[in-house]
Amino acid sequence: MSFSIKAMCKHGELAHRRKTADAALKKARELSRTGCYDVYITTPEGRDYHSSEFGDLPRTPAAARARPRANPPDKLMPSSRAPR
Repeated sequence: MSFSIKAMCKHGELAHRRKTADAALKKARELSRTGCYDVYITTPEGRDYHSSEFGDLPRTPAAARARPRANPPDKLMPSSRAPR
């Protein structure tokens, strides 16, 4: 599952792929800042979003993007390993 980013620049069309919508948006904005135009993001389902529609692009909620902790607080350390 990947997002495609396409844009026209002074030397022709550029195409990039990213795994997440947020990464695709970041790359699309970078291309726009460098002078590219006709920037589109295509979702894995095949829906095209022009730069004017980037606000409508479905994104992963912030809570789902959060990385899990190494030691979740609900897991207790065995008493034999507890520091003394």
